[in-house]
Amino acid sequence: MSTPFEWLRVDNMKNEALQPRGMRAPMASAYCGMGRSKFLDLVAKGIAPKPKKPSVGVTIWDRRDLDEWLDSLEGRK
Repeated sequence: MSTPFEWLRVDNMKNEALQPRGMRAPMASAYCGMGRSKFLDLVAKGIAPKPKKPSVGVTIWDRRDLDEWLDSLEGRK
């Protein structure tokens, strides 16, 4: 049985039609094609974009920041 908010489940985020702009660490790292620990390591080193903190206990990465960063990597070897 589905609920009106079934589409909000993380499992359903794989659907191309709904991709949130703000992502928590597990989703942001998967979006970038790497593991969570490697992603957070790159963030800590200032290589990957820093997250935004809209409220206490909420840390998200903006899809646009991630796209810009990934695009900048194209020329690297």
